[in-house]
Amino acid sequence: MRSFVLLPIVLAVAFAAAVAVCHAMGINAHVKDLLAATLTCLVAGELAAIPLVLTRGGNQASVAQAALVGSVVHLFVCIAVAGIVVFGHLGPGPAYLYWLLGFYWVTLIALVVVFARSIRSAPTTQASRQ
Repeated sequence: MRSFVLLPIVLAVAFAAAVAVCHAMGINAHVKDLLAATLTCLVAGELAAIPLVLTRGGNQASVAQAALVGSVVHLFVCIAVAGIVVFGHLGPGPAYLYWLLGFYWVTLIALVVVFARSIRSAPTTQASRQ
């Protein structure tokens, strides 16, 4: 559940930092491409958190598998959306891919932190049902 709130905050901070650094250096930030990359990673990150929510209350093994599935979902959604945008000529220019690469790593780091905390907080064995 933390990732649903943490990811938009992390992406908003990264977006603001990217715009501020580009403005300070006098570089065109390509804000439309930056926004498209941010939204792509936001959608991918939120979809990646779903397997973790589905294993809530499970043991460490099931939560670890959900974290692995979540990281794969995150990667594949980013690749799929980037492929559709680039090969479909849907608007964003080449800067979209560069921004997407940066935001992919930012969201991956945030997801891994959430996944690791969830794995550590899960019980080592599941309680027996009677």
